[in-house]
Amino acid sequence: MSKTENSFVSGIKIVFTDRDFRTIFISLFIIGLSVGGFMPYLTVWATNTLHATSFQAGFLFVPMSIIGLIVSFYLASLSDKWGKRKPFIIWALLIGTISRVPLAFTHSYTIALILLAIGGFNAFSFFFALLNDFIVKKQESKSQAGTITGTVRMAFSQGYIFGPMLGALIIDHGGYTLLFLLSGLLSLATLGWVLFALKEDSMLQTSAHASSKAPAGIPSVLIAVFVAALFIFAGDSGRSMYLPLYITDKLKQSVSIVGILFTVTSVFELVFMPLGGYFSDKIGVKRFFVIGIACQVLYFVLTSLHLPLSGLIALQVFYAFILSATMGVGMVYAQSLAPRQIGLATTAYMTAIQTSAVVSSLVMGSLVSVIPLPSTFYILAVFAVVSGVMFLFMKQKPAEEMS
Repeated sequence: MSKTENSFVSGIKIVFTDRDFRTIFISLFIIGLSVGGFMPYLTVWATNTLHATSFQAGFLFVPMSIIGLIVSFYLASLSDKWGKRKPFIIWALLIGTISRVPLAFTHSYTIALILLAIGGFNAFSFFFALLNDFIVKKQESKSQAGTITGTVRMAFSQGYIFGPMLGALIIDHGGYTLLFLLSGLLSLATLGWVLFALKEDSMLQTSAHASSKAPAGIPSVLIAVFVAALFIFAGDSGRSMYLPLYITDKLKQSVSIVGILFTVTSVFELVFMPLGGYFSDKIGVKRFFVIGIACQVLYFVLTSLHLPLSGLIALQVFYAFILSATMGVGMVYAQSLAPRQIGLATTAYMTAIQTSAVVSSLVMGSLVSVIPLPSTFYILAVFAVVSGVMFLFMKQKPAEEMS
């Protein structure tokens, strides 16, 4: 085995042999299964069950984005000051369960908006803030931060492999009611696993370096990262919202085909997530990140060309590589800019993902009834260009100056 191969394999091995990393990996797998089971079908559910328009279906993502932006920033800053993550993870998972189960029984668009808004506060960013805490604590992990983060992020993708296919199967046999009930139960299962496997004493030791040392306020560089990431994930949100409608309405394919396409991306994420993290360790986080954004531009341009189903399937493989840069490496990049405010840095990046739904739903929702649906993906390509330019010309402070 070469030195390069050994470095890559050892980074993955750390995740599965270390109890703390393994706990987070399993938690994110269950979350991926839960979210992947219903999220790709949310717009289809809204149009079929709630009789919502295309614009209203996309607007469902708006309230959860706003709540996620406001509440998560405050709580992330609080977690940095307390030096604890576990209480926030527990409450986020509990709220996720409470907000998702009632969706199984509602036929009101207004109630659906409220429930999704409540679910805007999620545990995802706190898990990755905790992951960084563990990497900082464990000396042997620091040089492989990208590989470890990419491997752990892969756990969510593993859940997403089975989630869309499971969701399609449930819809065919039990309808959307059973779909939302099972999603809520999976959130509850994650909560049970965290209570059992994540030890409080380990938690306190891990993040003690941050408590009482975290500076007040949001660093300007994180505001810049948030805005730039907002454009990246406006494209990703637009893909999640309207690619299912493109497949079912324009290509006249079944809901099962939607599940297959999203699953294709998730399968190849298993390869690209750890590899992307590894190469970012070698060539630099920012450089790999910008390459990923450039590939995102190409993806949306190709998607807008009214491709047949076979072309879309090939593009989903390509998108798995893009996600390794934007979802995985991008988070490491944000964390490196504010090492004493890891919770805030992670949340700034993650809430950009949530808030991006507002941008994409308003823009694409208003255009989808005016121009052909595939052509709206040109707008998402423009979003990616704007983000790439911002990152290229962003003046960053070295992480050492922030500590």
